[in-house]
Amino acid sequence: MKNKNFIGGIVSLALLLVIGLACSGYGTKMMFNGGELYHTKNVTEADAKKLGDYLVKEQFFDGKEKTVQLDKEGSAYQFRMVVLPEKQNDPETMEIMKTFAAQISKDVFNNAPTEMHICDNQLKTVRVIKP
Repeated sequence: MKNKNFIGGIVSLALLLVIGLACSGYGTKMMFNGGELYHTKNVTEADAKKLGDYLVKEQFFDGKEKTVQLDKEGSAYQFRMVVLPEKQNDPETMEIMKTFAAQISKDVFNNAPTEMHICDNQLKTVRVIKP
């Protein structure tokens, strides 16, 4: 993803909260430039690191506190992020998330299926976007 305005759009649409709770059940926590990336036992540490490094490179993790989660069901990766309630059903937001999921699939996971999970502030899925 070479377009910084695109990443800026993702960040401005998302309410990425620090949800750091020791007993949260969000998975293993990794830190990347101020961002927290949790990954479940369904995801290898190597895959989580690759995603975290990518999010830093693309300036998604930009030194500000943000929290995301990576999970996997079958062969499909699930990238979860908290999104403001008023943006959770917005068509423009859906298109941006669809593009973001496709970029992560291509640039991080060798074109493996990657879903974008729009979540509430407890990382519970509200909507699933597939590229």
